[in-house]
This record gives sequence, structure tokens and C-alpha cells, in this order.
Amino acid sequence: MAHTDTRELGEISAMTVDYKIQDVVDGFFGANPLAARLLQRDHVRVDGADRIMQPIIYGRLNGGSYADLDTFNITRTRVITSAVFDWKQYYVDITISGLDGLKNSGAAKIIDHTSTLMDVAAISGADYVGDDIYLDGTGNNNKAISGLRLALDDGTTYATYGGITRTAAAVAGTESYAVSGQIDTTGGAFTMSLMNSRFQDAVLAREKPDLILTTQAIWNIWWDRVQPSQRFASGDTRNQMASIGFDTLVFNGADVVVDSNVPTTQVFFLNTRWIKLIVHAARMWSFTGWKYPTNADQQVGQLLWAGELVVNQPRLNSLVTNIT
Repeated sequence: MAHTDTRELGEISAMTVDYKIQDVVDGFFGANPLAARLLQRDHVRVDGADRIMQPIIYGRLNGGSYADLDTFNITRTRVITSAVFDWKQYYVDITISGLDGLKNSGAAKIIDHTSTLMDVAAISGADYVGDDIYLDGTGNNNKAISGLRLALDDGTTYATYGGITRTAAAVAGTESYAVSGQIDTTGGAFTMSLMNSRFQDAVLAREKPDLILTTQAIWNIWWDRVQPSQRFASGDTRNQMASIGFDTLVFNGADVVVDSNVPTTQVFFLNTRWIKLIVHAARMWSFTGWKYPTNADQQVGQLLWAGELVVNQPRLNSLVTNIT
């Protein structure tokens, strides 16, 4: 006779969830090209502080040429400030009704049913965070992560970033200048010249974008314009992003990758050296355990995530919108 005891269902389901948690984490990084690149760079940081504080470099230290016994300028110069962010939280709910339990009674069926739900949870979690990565943080009453639209603004639409005020025509060497991104909201018809101009907006000396994220429609146009030697299909070990499953083009040395979460008509030129994904140590899709409501025949559990996306140097990144 098949077993249908609620405690057995919960115990087997819990063990299955524990076994599948790493798949959920891997799925999160595998589905989001920006998260994947940050993981490659070791720019995914696990933290547990009260709030997230990240240094913003806005100037340079005293220095320069000198001769013989010249005195040095040892006046203390402030060149670093801190951007402060709150933790942003996400969840994926997994609810199994009592009837589902009856239909899937028996260890093998319970494991299969729970495993399938975890596969769906992995996709769902990646999408919820992935959508907000490209937005402005105002979603769900400002509960969403501080996405790239906020981070890369020049102060025209969003006056602050990480608690630091942006000002019009910010002067180099100031905090405001450091947190002001490069943004073109005019856009226009796709041309390689336009893409190069927006790429160059984010170039400073040897610093330049290494990851370009856009929509499938824009990527397809781009694909038609580049040489075959600049295209790398998923699985090609000659290219880092392709080697982990993303079809890739190369433009000015940067990988051009599709992300279905990128809003239509937009292209992000990112210098991922200056971008971090901060994840709370206790909330990397951690499972709450099964809970059993007293007024319903079901078991309920959630996968929880807490973190924030931080751009330490918005001015070294660029965004163009309204590409046709």
C-alpha cells in the first residue's frame, strides 16, 4: 500500500529540496548573463552586514613629478566615499496541496514531484531578480533591487544613487561625478557607428566595457553586421561567455549577449570590473522548511534571496535606449 502520511511527505520533500538547492543557485547564475559574468570575475560577494556599504572612488591621491629635494604634498585628500544600500528580498513560493500529496504518494513520486517544482522555482527566481536587474528599483513599492537603469542615470531622472546626490554637469573629481552614469535616451536606428559611440562613452584610459547586454531583436541585427570570426556559439570554449552557455558576439573586445530580461530597444555597455552582486550569507535561495497551515490541507515553503546590485563606478558604464 502506498504511504500518504503527511510527515513522510514532508520529510521526503525536505530532503529533495536540500538536494536541489545547489541546482537552484546554479540555475540563477546560469540564466542571468550579468550574474554569470560577475561570478566569473569573483564579483559575487556574500555578506551579512546591517546595510550594504560600497566604496565609490571619485578622485586621485596627491602625486606627480618632483626633482631632488622637493617636498611632497602630504595633505590628506579624500578620494573615496561610501554608497549605502538596503538589502532587497525576493522569494519563490512552493505550495503542495494535500491532494497533490495523495496523487504523488510513495517516495519515488514525492521526490519526482518536488524535484520538478524545484526546477520551476529555479527558473522563477532567476526571472524575478533578472527582470529587476535592468530597472530602476522602484518596482513593488521600492522593494526591488537597485537596477542598472537607476545606476547608469546621469541625474536627469534619478537624483541620487546609494544616498549620493547627482548634480547636473558634475565636475570630475567629485562624488556626484563618480555616481553619474552615461545615458543616451534618444537612440535611433541601429548602426555600428552609434554602438561604437555609446561604447566609447564608457571608455576612460584602459577602462572599457567588457559585457554588452541587449534584446534578441537588436542582437540579431548586430549578428548580421559583424564578421563570422566575431561570433561564438554556445559551448565554444574560445569565449568565456559562450563556454558557459551564451551565444556571443564580440565588439571592441566586449562580449555582446542576449538577455530576455533586457527591456525592449535598450543596450547596456557594462564594465563589470566595477559591478558587484552582493548576496546575504543567509539568503542565497535558502529554504524556509515546510510549514503546515492549520486551516488548509497543504504544505508550504519558500526559497528566499536577499541582496543588491551595486555599480561602484556608474560613469564607466553606458546605456542607450530607443534603438530601432
